Amino acid sequence: MPIPSPSPSDGSARIDSQQIFQLIDSILPFEVCLYYQVLPLSIQGSRLHLGMVDPKDVSALDYVRRILSYVNCSLVPKSLESKVHSDTLSAYLKYSHSRHAAVSSAAAAKPSPSKYAKEQESEPPVNQNNESALVYNPAGNLVRTEQQIAAARRLNKPPEIKVPPGVSPSLNELPVLTVHSVHLGKDLESLAHLPPNQLLQELLARVLQGGIGRLYFERQMQKGRILWSQNGVVQSVLSNMSEPLFQSTLNEFKRLVNLSLMPVKEPKQVEILRSYQNADLLLRLRIMPGVNGEEATLQVLRGAALKFYQQQQIVALSRDALRLAHQLEYKINQLERNARNNPDLMPRELDSLPVLNQLLQKVENQVNFLRSLQYKKL
Repeated sequence: MPIPSPSPSDGSARIDSQQIFQLIDSILPFEVCLYYQVLPLSIQGSRLHLGMVDPKDVSALDYVRRILSYVNCSLVPKSLESKVHSDTLSAYLKYSHSRHAAVSSAAAAKPSPSKYAKEQESEPPVNQNNESALVYNPAGNLVRTEQQIAAARRLNKPPEIKVPPGVSPSLNELPVLTVHSVHLGKDLESLAHLPPNQLLQELLARVLQGGIGRLYFERQMQKGRILWSQNGVVQSVLSNMSEPLFQSTLNEFKRLVNLSLMPVKEPKQVEILRSYQNADLLLRLRIMPGVNGEEATLQVLRGAALKFYQQQQIVALSRDALRLAHQLEYKINQLERNARNNPDLMPRELDSLPVLNQLLQKVENQVNFLRSLQYKKL
């Protein structure tokens, strides 16, 4: 679907709507962009170019930097016209809603599954959960669509990659997230009587319905409220929660992600990968200390947004691995130089050498395995 790309008249920031929409889905939520009047324009390596209506807005800069710290990105502010900002966010909402409608229509028109289709049920459906089929990679290119990838797999299934010795096989089977909801058709306000463990199930069922689901835990004086939003639009609010119920419900989400129940003194983020309805998803719980106590947000990443986030993680890990490899090379060079200059001082049996040799062999096997995965994608 073609997407309009608003263009600033002063040329201060170039607008690539598709790229911006991917970044809103995966890194900088729509609500943040709306409230702080910012737009994630592009990402190059570990630098996010941020369009700002007011580049001197310290609160916006601080808030976005806090979010980017969780994905190891730095910030490059760019000037942005107010009209371009509002037009782009309006285009994003239209894009999000039309995407949802298109997927719903396709699902309604889908014929009954054949025997062959049933055999393919182990593969997650293409474009599931309203996520875009376009995947943005760190090099700035849009790679093949999920439909093309799925079709290629069916027509010509690639040979199985054999895991080299010393390399642990990939654990593709994620823990299954089980959700039981008995009040899905009811408004959140009518669920205030439920105990925290059941309230957890009802909130999860809603945030996992599709699209970009988020929960916001807002603490107020001696009470709290929970907001559920979908695709940037608030769907329902559970307000006037008693302090014990609010904290107990928040603790249930902490247990879900295996986080300590002790109150946090600084922002803490925990992410877990789960399988839900035959598709992978990431639950990201962020706990923050507030004036009246703990507050939190729960975000769901899946589809293209999850793939993009995982690509960014791989890029960051590869950079860290390369940096550590250079450090290891430097230390081994030092060891060799000292041994050459002082051969008489070299111990006959250096305990670290056999262990180091085994470690290097294991690393070589792992690198070969990663290279084989690269070749598989070509």
